[in-house]
Amino acid sequence: MHELLEHYELVKEVKLIFDNNNDKITGRIYKVIKGGGPDYTWEVSHYCRLDDEVEPYTPGGQYGNTENEAENGLMRYLKRFEQAVDWRENQYFN
Repeated sequence: MHELLEHYELVKEVKLIFDNNNDKITGRIYKVIKGGGPDYTWEVSHYCRLDDEVEPYTPGGQYGNTENEAENGLMRYLKRFEQAVDWRENQYFN
């Protein structure tokens, strides 16, 4: 028997495509059906670095008590890509 520990439902997926880069940046928002913590979470396919940062910034607190709260967090992070000097793939994104 296998005990279900976590269960997520995809609520929204956003894709960004930038000039001069082959990567498609994908952001996803999930409703947490089973698992601890807030009701929503988000993830992103890549992490970006701004000019004044040494390494790509990995966001923390990728959660929200509402879908809107999670979407606001995701969109704030995705907005950084417009000013990013480079980015790297999130190896845990699937």
